[in-house]
Amino acid sequence: MSKKQVYWSLSFLFSFFGFYLIEHVFTIKPNVTSGNGNLGILIIFLFTPVFISSWVYTFKLAKATLLKNNKMAIGILLFSLAVMALLMIGIYHYTSELISALGGKPDNPESRIYRFGWFNQYTNSLYFNVYTFFLSQIIAVVFGIFSAMRSSKLY
Repeated sequence: MSKKQVYWSLSFLFSFFGFYLIEHVFTIKPNVTSGNGNLGILIIFLFTPVFISSWVYTFKLAKATLLKNNKMAIGILLFSLAVMALLMIGIYHYTSELISALGGKPDNPESRIYRFGWFNQYTNSLYFNVYTFFLSQIIAVVFGIFSAMRSSKLY
């Protein structure tokens, strides 16, 4: 395993761990009352360099891999776009279920998040969940594919 692959693996795992922490530890369940504010913001700031490095290493790995074997680029691109569509459907359903469990949107007086806005301790998992993690990684792959295609001037 090369040094780049080790760095990518570590950044990928730490990034996934950050998404997991934010979704499962620092997001308050809809049936629980929270008065402590959004502690998840601290973890988001702490893990931001990890998230960025993970996306950069994913981009570089995809680009380097496809520059070596450029015949796979179109197939991987089409597969990535199909997976992105499926992830978007998953994100939509996840969001709908959470908003329903919270009793509505922030402008609904019956909602648990009334007057909190969209980014609060109950909605961290809207932005940091398994679907958004993989979607962000696939977007980095797609950018790597386009960069490889542009560099090799194949298409």
